Formats: sequence, C-alpha cells, structure tokens
Amino acid sequence: MTQVVLSHVIRAAQVDPPAPQGVAAFPGDVRPVEQALADRGFLDPAFIDGAFGTLTLNAYSRLQRSFGFGGHDADGIPGSSSLKRLGAESGLFDVVDGDMQPQPPSGIGMSVSDVIFDQVVDGSTTAAIKQVCSMMDLPVDNWLPGYMTIAVRESSYNFNAVNTTDSNAHGSRQSDGCPFYCSRGVVQCIPPTFATYHQPGTDTHIYDGVANIAASINYVMDTYHVSRDGHDLTARVQQADENRPPHGY
Repeated sequence: MTQVVLSHVIRAAQVDPPAPQGVAAFPGDVRPVEQALADRGFLDPAFIDGAFGTLTLNAYSRLQRSFGFGGHDADGIPGSSSLKRLGAESGLFDVVDGDMQPQPPSGIGMSVSDVIFDQVVDGSTTAAIKQVCSMMDLPVDNWLPGYMTIAVRESSYNFNAVNTTDSNAHGSRQSDGCPFYCSRGVVQCIPPTFATYHQPGTDTHIYDGVANIAASINYVMDTYHVSRDGHDLTARVQQADENRPPHGY
C-alpha cells in the first residue's frame, strides 16, 4: 500500500484555506476523494485511478464552485475547508490536522496508537490467508490466489518485511527501529491503514500475518470495491493479478 502526499498541490487560498503546513497525507491514495467527486457527478468513475491529475483537478474545481468558492479558491487545489466538507458529506474520509483518514465500514478499525511494532515469528502465508478467509467468512478459492500474488510481490512472503526506502519511510522511529509510516508486513500495510481497517479479533501487531492480511482485505473491499466473494479481486487490484505487471495498491 502506498501513501500519496498532496502537500505539493496545496497552496494558500483566501476563502478555502490550505491544509496546515507539513504533511497532508492521503493513506493509500486519493481514491476516496475521487470516489466522492464521482458520487457527486463531477468525475467519471472510469478515471478513479489514485492520481491527482488534470481530470481530478478540474473535477475538484467544480466541487469548490458548487460549495460557493470562486477565483483562486476554486482552482481545483484542495483546501482544508472544502476537503473537510467533502469528507464529512461523503462519509468516505476525515481530515484531521491535514491528514486524510479513510472511513472504513462500521464494525472494524482501532486507534493507530494501539498498533504494536514488534516483529513476530514468521509463518505460512497460505495458512494465514486461509485463516483470514475462515474468520471473515470469505471464499478461500477466490481470495487465496490473488493474495498469494500480492504477498510474493510485496514481501516475498516475509511477515517481518518493512520498506524503508519509499515515500512512506518517514516519521518517528518505532520499536522495530523503522520510521512510523513505513509499509510493513507480508502484504505491506502502513500503520494508519492497518489501524483503520483492522479486523476485530486479530492481533494488533502490524507484522502479524493474519492481522496484516485481514486489514488489507478490508482495505481493498472498501477502496477498490472488491466484492466480498472476491470474484473481481484480480480485475480491480492489478497487484493481485499474476498475469499483469506488479502495481502498487
């Protein structure tokens, strides 16, 4: 999972003020914003791609104008007022101190402060996926192949894998010696995403294979709208499709 920082597109505005200085982080990607724009008819759903490009910028400008902003305040660059309002009205995310947190389905999730960063004893990825499917009542035949592909691409099946080189590798160091926002675990969750989509009854260790995979599955069902039966997993998540090139998810 990746984290896209939009601070480079946020600038001062008069009525629609920018997010606070620092990191304006969108855990996962900007798909929740794009989905909210599409739901309002401002963006063609075919262009929900996680990239804040020209089409999304123009769609966001139309959103700002619908909120009553004009001039530089309707230039398509997210400011805190419009972003908070869009999140609140769509129910897809919150904006807290400049950080956009996706809103998962009810009944899952925990506080990010409860995430434990100690590494764990490595285990079987196959067994972990099967256990997740059993506890979440998901058809293993549809979920297992795709998640095995994600796991080998993200971590080579290593429960204790951590990425210290990509754009997520920032923040204070945790008990594993790595920066807070690093992607971790067998299917590489960043801590805010792991916490937001944490499956009740699973471990709070981010490196725990079952907990890591369960949070990831909740994430792809919510973010990519993968069906619970998993029949469309490889179609909606390229990283799960062994017949297509690797692609961050």
